Amino acid sequence: MSSSRVPDAIAAAVRGVEGLAGVPWAEVEGAELLAAVVDLGQMKSILDGALVAAAERLEVTDAGAAAGWASAKDLLTHVTGGRKGAGAGLVRVARHTADLPVVREALAAGEISLAQAGVIGGRVATLPQVPALRDQATGALLELVRTHRFDATDLDHSFADIVHDLDPDGTLLGDDRDRELKERGAHQARFLTLTPDTVGGVRIKGYATLEEAELVKATLMPLAAPVVSEPGACGGDLSAVPGRDEHGHRTGSRCPDPVCAHDGKDPREAGARLWDALVEACSRLAATDSLPHAHGSTARITVTTSYDDLRSGVGVRGVLASGESLSAAAVRRLACDAEIIPAVLGTDSQILDVGRTNRLVTAAIWLALVLRDRHCVFPGCTRLPIACDAHHIRHWADGGQTSLDNLVLLCRRHHTITHQTPWQVHLDPRTRRPVWTPPPEVDDRDRFTYHPPRRPPPLVA
Repeated sequence: MSSSRVPDAIAAAVRGVEGLAGVPWAEVEGAELLAAVVDLGQMKSILDGALVAAAERLEVTDAGAAAGWASAKDLLTHVTGGRKGAGAGLVRVARHTADLPVVREALAAGEISLAQAGVIGGRVATLPQVPALRDQATGALLELVRTHRFDATDLDHSFADIVHDLDPDGTLLGDDRDRELKERGAHQARFLTLTPDTVGGVRIKGYATLEEAELVKATLMPLAAPVVSEPGACGGDLSAVPGRDEHGHRTGSRCPDPVCAHDGKDPREAGARLWDALVEACSRLAATDSLPHAHGSTARITVTTSYDDLRSGVGVRGVLASGESLSAAAVRRLACDAEIIPAVLGTDSQILDVGRTNRLVTAAIWLALVLRDRHCVFPGCTRLPIACDAHHIRHWADGGQTSLDNLVLLCRRHHTITHQTPWQVHLDPRTRRPVWTPPPEVDDRDRFTYHPPRRPPPLVA
């Protein structure tokens, strides 16, 4: 195709896809919907193939410089609206597949996706400059897509097996000493960063060797297992349809967890469970005496706040040792099972006097609490004591005592929920067992007006 025909080809393609905006997708279903998804995927691959070819030409000619762009990567990122680095990804695929015409042809024909082309090109680029070896590896990877419909992830994972089949004795690719050298290099490049995002969270980024990552995964996976219970044990009604009664009150589930389906399944997705496992593992380690001591003290989270704020739960935030802030509610949650160090501060926050550290929950009280509650006492939860905190029914800052009659076991998730929602817990005076009471119903027509509570029977954990 001559360059003069390129605009006509693009214009024809645009006219061909403009009709998609008017497709009544709500009426498409069954086999027709499946066929449409397959065709759309193929169309996207064809367009990506053309974009990769254009990206290659754009970088070679540096045509973007005339329009003021510093690089082809920046221009591609801008026109595609992708994240920073998206344009670099297109250029990378173009470079890696420049000498792999069969990959370009497969992409242009819609036989493979941009992600699959990127894996094939990137992996083959790591092989020695032996044409026969590269051609065989390329063909084997393409065959896995065509025959077994491997996605990009499966394709990436299969590369090592393909290389072993093509070079079983390591003649071309080196022996195990090369692998050991690469592992040492990966270990030297290891890092972990935690960067506050200024909106209440922290972004985590890191790199490690396969061996180190496998150790972390092997440790966390048992802790990340889904927690299941009997349907409805959370306090919600699986069959209830959220709505309003004749008085305008909300009806339906009373479970405080907004993502819970009341079917007994763990509402956390896999990534959330893995993060919770990491936090739990750190909590377990901190509860032991295994960590190195610093100035005679074990590892602890240090938060500075005022006594009035701790009592009220509102006002000035707690300040971490790093200078980052926590809400007063988060400080109260941490203070449920922590060391409280009273200090007298001057008007400029200088420390005038520091009192004696007082352990809120002693070892004896903890053992008695475990014997009584046995697991997290929130309705439907059975997390073991080792994954739980000691929660003050009446907060310590409000005058609550550190005694068995004022404590219950709560896992980290339900400890947070209890501090963030109006659910109430008290001990039955006869059985000494925790009893939960849902919050009063709220009329959303006036979000600040609470109607007289019409509560169901209390939920006994």
